[in-house]
Amino acid sequence: MSVVVPVRDRRDLLRELLDALVQQTYSDFEVVIVDDGSTDGSGDEARAAEARGLRVRVERTRGVGAVEARRIGVASSSGSVLAFTDSDCAPDPVWLAEGVAALDAGADLVVGPTMPAGPVRALERSVEARSDDGLCATCNVFYRRAAYEQAGGFSEAGRTLGFRWSSRAKQLGFGEDTILAWRIRRSGRFSFVPSAVVRHAVLRPKIREILWRTWVAGAFPALIKSVPELRRTLVIGGIWLGSPRRAPVYALIVGAALPWRLWLAPLAAVWWVFERARAVRRTPGSRLRRLIAVPVEMTTDVLTAAALIGGSIRSRTILL
Repeated sequence: MSVVVPVRDRRDLLRELLDALVQQTYSDFEVVIVDDGSTDGSGDEARAAEARGLRVRVERTRGVGAVEARRIGVASSSGSVLAFTDSDCAPDPVWLAEGVAALDAGADLVVGPTMPAGPVRALERSVEARSDDGLCATCNVFYRRAAYEQAGGFSEAGRTLGFRWSSRAKQLGFGEDTILAWRIRRSGRFSFVPSAVVRHAVLRPKIREILWRTWVAGAFPALIKSVPELRRTLVIGGIWLGSPRRAPVYALIVGAALPWRLWLAPLAAVWWVFERARAVRRTPGSRLRRLIAVPVEMTTDVLTAAALIGGSIRSRTILL
């Protein structure tokens, strides 16, 4: 088995990942770390893990992005099974053993749950997918190598995407993992394994990162169009991505745009503030953090709504 991990400037988090891999109950694996231009010694941290018994291979690239880094990692790996996780994750000790067991039982693609490594406070972010959401994200996925190659791999999947409107979006990556996985899932050889758990770090992202990742949500309409099966797990009521929490934003837009519905705008604004404040109030964190989080979350609501409207127009698929 080969565990492929791209990394860039996450030395401390990478150390936690490598510690978790040292503790795996399954031992027949190599680790391929693709250091994508780190300046904090992440590559050195990976090589140091060899002293703890890991078989580690380090490939160096320079700013090619996570998608290309994974492709390079696969090309330099030797395992008949490919396991993917991220540098800000730490798998449970039985992660590899549970993934291998599912593959031995006949699966070509295996996905496990991804959970926050701790409480997520206001202004913090993590990843949570406790059940099969259909995305098959690369933070916790196993491929039989033959199936991966037959389906075209990440590079071929990336070439099929028609919603990359900027070079930065191409570098960051969006949807390749999902499109590739569904090429295999449609053959029926898929397994979701609840015990193959990965813990995702809880991070406090910079405002620029929050805004950028929010804007990338505009690619979801095209992804849903490419993989219509995602409507069963990600779309509510036929049009809402995840939840209708952005409904007040759209109501505000309608109220402001239609003079004969102008009364709708202030009502929508009050509704929006109330819903956001109520959601933040349920989030752990200090009162100040939660107070600051309200305008931050409202800003992301606006950007997400704008991105989804633009993406819906481009892909001719309505998703709000």
